Amino acid sequence: MEKIQDSTLTIDSADALHYSLDVAGVGVRSYAFVIDWHIRLLFALLWIFVAMTLMTNLKDISEVFSENTDGTADALIIFLPAAIGYFFYHPILEILMHGRTPGKRIAGIRIVTDRGHIPGIGSLLIRNIFRIIDSLPAIYTVGLVVCIFTKNHIRIGDLAAGTMLVYENKTSSTISDIVEQTLSTTIPADDYELLLDIIERWGQLQPENRLQLGHQFLRKIDDDYQTDDHHELNKHLVKLKDKLIDRSH
Repeated sequence: MEKIQDSTLTIDSADALHYSLDVAGVGVRSYAFVIDWHIRLLFALLWIFVAMTLMTNLKDISEVFSENTDGTADALIIFLPAAIGYFFYHPILEILMHGRTPGKRIAGIRIVTDRGHIPGIGSLLIRNIFRIIDSLPAIYTVGLVVCIFTKNHIRIGDLAAGTMLVYENKTSSTISDIVEQTLSTTIPADDYELLLDIIERWGQLQPENRLQLGHQFLRKIDDDYQTDDHHELNKHLVKLKDKLIDRSH
């Protein structure tokens, strides 16, 4: 169960621990965006200049677009990579850098889900698709206004994707990072988070779904425990969680 008070995301997880992440405000979000905008603009302009220089003599650049020559392929080579770099800068880098961009890294912030985890590819793509709406009518007016008036300083893309921006700490900035730093290496951090999620949702699942989900998880971590009693399975999962916590201390 998660809750947000003031500018802090506080998460009470199934492992009975409490995690707090500081939510980034409008100012630092804007600062990161301006840095990223300059980087992608510089990349686009630099690519165009280098491509033109390599493909033509500067004095004959006009021939690329002359009606007497078929310059379509040359124009695509010059402008298409620049356009891709400019317009797809955010989704590509946010996926590769796990919720970060160079601008966000410089500003000391990153994207997380509303549960404090590193967002998946789907969430990041949804977030960036909604940039079309957030950027209306110009210079991200809609997104800026929504950020100002929403409690957690999130734009429409964040609302759709279930994400937000938080400050990065020196040691950790997501629940995934915290788990990786405190948990024994006997189980990957992602699997541990999945275990906590299963335990937290256990009471909401039907008995047959509990058995299916629980045994799928155990197979995933190479645990050969078997039972047809969902109560016993729950006890085994809780004992597994407690054992991992003890090993981490």
